[in-house]
Amino acid sequence: MCRLFALHADQPVTAKFWLLDAPYSLRSQSRYNADGTGIGYVDESGISQVRKRPVAAHASSAFTHAAQTVRARTIIAHLRLSSGTRHTAQNTHPFLMDGILLAHNGVLEVTQAMRHRVEELGAARHVHGSTDSEWLAALVAGESAAHAGDLHAGLVAAIGWVVRHVPVYSLNLLAAREEELYALRLPETNELWVLERPDTPRRGPLDQSSDTLHARSEDLGEVDSVVIASEPMDEDPAWRLLEPGELLSIGEDGRVRSETPFPRLAHPLRLEDLNLSAATSQMHAAQDRALAERRARIAAARAAGAATPDSAQEISA
Repeated sequence: MCRLFALHADQPVTAKFWLLDAPYSLRSQSRYNADGTGIGYVDESGISQVRKRPVAAHASSAFTHAAQTVRARTIIAHLRLSSGTRHTAQNTHPFLMDGILLAHNGVLEVTQAMRHRVEELGAARHVHGSTDSEWLAALVAGESAAHAGDLHAGLVAAIGWVVRHVPVYSLNLLAAREEELYALRLPETNELWVLERPDTPRRGPLDQSSDTLHARSEDLGEVDSVVIASEPMDEDPAWRLLEPGELLSIGEDGRVRSETPFPRLAHPLRLEDLNLSAATSQMHAAQDRALAERRARIAAARAAGAATPDSAQEISA
């Protein structure tokens, strides 16, 4: 399945650590998700930008360069695994519409009713490719415009409409504009994780290791940051799996807010309801096994931390 990533920080930073260097970086994940890669960000003047190509991140010098040089408070990245549509720039995420960056992981049916709703909102002009994700992005852009440019209201209206009217397998997404970042996991089909890293005294640099890799980031050790990803990118026990239906938002103040504003899907799809290409895009046995093992290690580390007496924690600090 596609992979989502977002970083929100209290000052402009690069996402190099997470995109290239972390034990389970986006570059390493792209060996399973090789049909396209993109990075979207909000520059220092508040303008949304996107760089994307229909190639694998691990084979893209452009991805490596962007990961090393893009500095922003808000960054979104996406690795694409096609559900049957062509490998083109138009089908590569993130999508940029009316200043809104949006990336999606999952499958939904683009029904005639959905096309009509997007056209009714005047947002069909945004659609240039052939993916369900681009139609979803256009619906969010159209609803946001209809709600006086309010991205939160637009997201709630768009996803609420999809939940009521459209057959959906998975609707995980990231959306950003200016200092706003939103993440949605809906329903429980695909995972989406969040890691909050407050800048606390003596926190120090971000320093992580795996069996084969050691990576360190001085840059990210000095900021308040929030990372959202389709899978934990290191074994920090602070990673939290979003609840099904949870909409996470981060504003200019950096506060993380959570809500569950959507009803249950009116037309849920099962894996066996999808065509072969779409079903294949949602599965990868080796990646799923590796993720299951990492979840177990994170859970064990969290349990061990919770069982440690406060006095022992103070001594080790």
